[in-house]
Amino acid sequence: MTLFNKIFSTKTLLQIVCVLGAVVVMKVLSAHYDFSWATALAAE
Repeated sequence: MTLFNKIFSTKTLLQIVCVLGAVVVMKVLSAHYDFSWATALAAE
């Protein structure tokens, strides 16, 4: 368990959780508003 704690510090875990949370929020918003980042970027 000590090795795990060395590799994944609290700061790293928080960053991972934040990134995953942001991705999930984007997915939910995209599905809710029928909005695709792929089409939005392609329209540029």
